[in-house]
Parts: sequence; structure tokens; C-alpha cells
Amino acid sequence: MRIRVGHITARCDNCGCEDFQPLHAESSPAHELTCFSCGARVTRSALLMQIANETTKRAEAFIEISKKARNQPRER
Repeated sequence: MRIRVGHITARCDNCGCEDFQPLHAESSPAHELTCFSCGARVTRSALLMQIANETTKRAEAFIEISKKARNQPRER
């Protein structure tokens, strides 16, 4: 499964893989996943925070570009 919001997909911090699977263990909470590639454990909330951080980073970059574009002198 992939955890995605819009065009932003969560990735494994260890290997960069975008595919995860539920951790099937008796002691594991339902929200815990493992990376399909390397087996690293991660929670859904950690993946959603990763997406939130990337969204913030992209928004800040867009705002910075917009500010620079507004401050450029216009040609006549």
C-alpha cells in the first residue's frame, strides 16, 4: 500500500521505497506498517507527518518564488 496525499507519497526513511504493508503481529497496533522493500517498521502517523512536512516545505518554496517574482522590476 502507498500512503499518499495529493501528489506527495510517503517514503521509507531507510531505503526510499514507497510501498508498505500492515505489520501482522499479535502485539502490533493496527496502524503500524513495514516497508515492503527493507522491512523497516513505521506508523501511519509518522508517514502522514512526513507528507505534512513535505507539503510545508513545498508551500514555503512557492511563497519564496512568488515574493521574488513580485519584487522583480517589470519591463515596459
